[in-house]
Amino acid sequence: MRPAGRDATVAVARCDDYAPGKVDAAVRRAVDLVGGIGRFVSPGESVLLKPNLLQGQEPERCVTTHPAVVAAVARLLTEHGCRVVIADSPGAGIVYSEANLRRAYARSGFAAVAEETGTALNYDTGSQIVPFSEGEVMKQFSIITPAVEADAIVVVSKAKTHMWTRMTGAAKNLFGIIPGLEKPVFHFRFQDEYAFGRMLVDLNECVKPRLQIVDAVMGMEGDGPQAGSPRTIGVILAGSDYAAVDTVLARLIGMDPLEIGSTRIAAERGLLDPGTVRTIGDDPAEFAVPDFRKPSTYTGGRAGVWRRVMLAVVQRFGRTYAPRPGVIASSCIGCGKCERICPVHAITVAEGKATIDLSRCIRCYCCHEMCTERAIALSRGLTGKLLARLLG
Repeated sequence: MRPAGRDATVAVARCDDYAPGKVDAAVRRAVDLVGGIGRFVSPGESVLLKPNLLQGQEPERCVTTHPAVVAAVARLLTEHGCRVVIADSPGAGIVYSEANLRRAYARSGFAAVAEETGTALNYDTGSQIVPFSEGEVMKQFSIITPAVEADAIVVVSKAKTHMWTRMTGAAKNLFGIIPGLEKPVFHFRFQDEYAFGRMLVDLNECVKPRLQIVDAVMGMEGDGPQAGSPRTIGVILAGSDYAAVDTVLARLIGMDPLEIGSTRIAAERGLLDPGTVRTIGDDPAEFAVPDFRKPSTYTGGRAGVWRRVMLAVVQRFGRTYAPRPGVIASSCIGCGKCERICPVHAITVAEGKATIDLSRCIRCYCCHEMCTERAIALSRGLTGKLLARLLG
């Protein structure tokens, strides 16, 4: 029972910290503002609650959706009579196995959430092919089984910057329903953020989540989605449309929504007009963080003819401009995550240390995203530094 048509309304609810009572109140208020939980799901339906799990990290690192937010949404759904399962496929450097899921659920706090709320955790590592004839760049997707079998999907994302897509919120979080080690194929096929955005729009239009909730109480700034730093934003967002929700989130962290690949593509396809996105609840201007630190790969910023010329140069010589990943040998533990995730097999691990063949590297930064030891550093050559300085 997805709401008829597309609704570009996004609720903004103040939430100062992760005290369970405050989070519960903010989540309920946000959902009530966009029509109440009964607008999106019915009693008796099976609902997949899709958080941002990545590899499973401690909540204070702001890598994953905070367990207090996941718990608040789970309670709302179970109280409405839904059968809830929490599910995600870990980031692409991690084998999608029951053992790895158990570790990720435990570290992220989701195992405790399931026990507290009486919801289930998914351990089914199967996947199914889902056809999507309407897709622009994807005519079918391999999707984890619990997502295929659920009556409805509720996405509970985390507000973070992202080295590859600039920002990860509603649209990008759904990429987690692609089985773990299949994700590098998409990075290889869609080698720029807007091509990747076309795929993300196809995925969201194929699966059609019923409800989007964003944990923007504490976001991650800098080199997200894993190696950034926590930064207070102070809100919970809710809405039915992924592109509308991401439009509000982008503005909160000082980005133009049309800089975000998936949002731009949604607009190009006539699925969204950022100018018609309406917020209700608290005024988002009260929570906007214009100096939210962007990822080091970020090329947004001031406009003008000169900058457009320079961006054209950057697009032509992208490998020269883009930061290069390099291994910090003293931090590398030789775990092999980066080697497994690399879509072009540019990384090898030998004698306990990783090495990167930059001649093969496509600058997707999957290795940086997956390295929990922060052993991947990014740097630019002299020409890249000059272009970065000219672009501001």
